[in-house]
Amino acid sequence: MYTDVCKTKVTYQNSIAAEGESSAREIDYTKKLPDAEYEVMQAIWMGEPPLNTAYLMEKVGREHGWKAPTLISFLVRLEDRGYITSCKRGKERYYAPVAERDTYLRAVTEQFVHQYHGGSFVRLMDVLYNDKKLSEADIDDLLQWLKTKY
Repeated sequence: MYTDVCKTKVTYQNSIAAEGESSAREIDYTKKLPDAEYEVMQAIWMGEPPLNTAYLMEKVGREHGWKAPTLISFLVRLEDRGYITSCKRGKERYYAPVAERDTYLRAVTEQFVHQYHGGSFVRLMDVLYNDKKLSEADIDDLLQWLKTKY
């Protein structure tokens, strides 16, 4: 789409590894990303790698009124944390996710439930629906989900 620099995520990551531009790091999923960095990650997860800065500016930067250096700062931080990887081809830098979206969401959600609800799913649901009624469809879905899990 942008260029044929890297056609797939695997090719992209292999090209970066071959260049020695990124080192393998363990991602600490327990640390919640700041909101702005999370929005950049969302755009990266939703896109088809490799993604360039112009694409990310279009998807998330302009919405917030960011200038390119602001977006680049977020990208550098995400790369430092191991969430993304990048390589430079010519004047353009390309990015791809390393962190898995579902793994991140699971980790931060578990941490939230533990910190604010004592690890109790029931207490979380009670807070969310204390003054609301669940629909019959929601109850059926919840019961079906519980049956598949337990």
